[in-house]
Amino acid sequence: MNIRRLHSIALLALLLFATAACAQQTPATERTFQQYKEEAEKGNLDAMHKLAWAYEHGAGTNRNNSEALRWYRKAAEGGHAASQEGLGQAYLHGDGVAIDQRQAVQWLEKAALQGRGSAQFALAEFYGGELRFVTTKYIEAYAWAHLFAKNQPKEAKFARHEAFLKSIDNQLVDKLMLADAQKRLAELEKLLAANTPPKKHDGSKK
Repeated sequence: MNIRRLHSIALLALLLFATAACAQQTPATERTFQQYKEEAEKGNLDAMHKLAWAYEHGAGTNRNNSEALRWYRKAAEGGHAASQEGLGQAYLHGDGVAIDQRQAVQWLEKAALQGRGSAQFALAEFYGGELRFVTTKYIEAYAWAHLFAKNQPKEAKFARHEAFLKSIDNQLVDKLMLADAQKRLAELEKLLAANTPPKKHDGSKK
């Protein structure tokens, strides 16, 4: 049982000490683990996420996938976007849990609407994987793919993203379907704006 790896900048510190932990636990890795555990038990969401990662990868402690999943879930339920995405991916692929597409979509959407580009694209791929002229799936795939394209920085987009977006656009059936897809995209943009804090502007600039 292996919970899908979560990629998060917040885990850079863990990545450093996990390398040493692969061979054996050290006092330094164990101290780091204990720090995360203490903070997680106080309700710190970032610490919960890092603690879950440590349990998953055996960094500073023995591997324990059930504990990893438990802490990922606690962080996700508290609103931690990276944990929400990881939990959604786990349900989508059956990593440590039974496959459950309903819960997968639920958690991926929560993460995606907090601005997680990888979750936005995961939803686009989920809906776009088996379109077969199913209008509702096309609309969702188009909306999530274009939400990703419009809101993620250039450096986060790769050839596979561009190819997928083009394939979705090429499956356009008629103007009415496009209108419905664009309407859904507008709805997602409003939800995204409501769930993400406004960007800070430097008051000295005019």
